[in-house]
Amino acid sequence: MEPDTVLEVERIFEEPRNVLFRAFTEPKVLAQWFAPDGWHVVPESVELDPRLGGRLRHTKVRDDDPARTWVIDGIYTEVFYPDVLVSQQRITGIEGIDPSRPVELRVEFSRQGQGKTLLRVVQGPYESQAAVDYAKVWESILDRLQAYIDGTGAAS
Repeated sequence: MEPDTVLEVERIFEEPRNVLFRAFTEPKVLAQWFAPDGWHVVPESVELDPRLGGRLRHTKVRDDDPARTWVIDGIYTEVFYPDVLVSQQRITGIEGIDPSRPVELRVEFSRQGQGKTLLRVVQGPYESQAAVDYAKVWESILDRLQAYIDGTGAAS
């Protein structure tokens, strides 16, 4: 079956766009939060060059089973600070996601009044069930982003 479903996840953050944009584009910052519960990013695996044609790559490892890994490898196709990041990625290690087929990840940072940001993630195409499952992964990842911001005072 051909993948034909795009996932969408939205969340409003009480931080300005530049803070969230930076969390997605600075390797040391991204390594601290960019994994769902039960997983972590290998800090030395993170490569981010947020410019048109720049590379992005990182590895996530399951906390209780280090043999389980996800590798995300891609190229930025759009970068407009602090509004949008778009990349074409190949994802290896996630059941239901074919690593030979690239998926597009679009992250939009929309201003929502004084100091607030609507963060919108659009990713795909996936097979229908994989899109549902991976949307839940994104919800967990965004929970971790909020916890990272809350714990570091990143907005200041």
